[in-house]
Amino acid sequence: MATYTQLTDDEKSQIKIAAKRNLEYQMYALEVEVIAENAKTSPDASRLSELQALIAEKQAQIAAIV
Repeated sequence: MATYTQLTDDEKSQIKIAAKRNLEYQMYALEVEVIAENAKTSPDASRLSELQALIAEKQAQIAAIV
């Protein structure tokens, strides 16, 4: 990782928190799409699978931000 001379540890922490929050917003939006898809008379299984994969990707990204 690069060396940062102007950012404090607190500022770096706040950036990580903001990034995680943004990913959580995106993940929640995907979960709402799953709910909406499941509410259809004939939910699209491939769309549900795609949404689940995107949710898993967001979870991995959140976990990667330590």
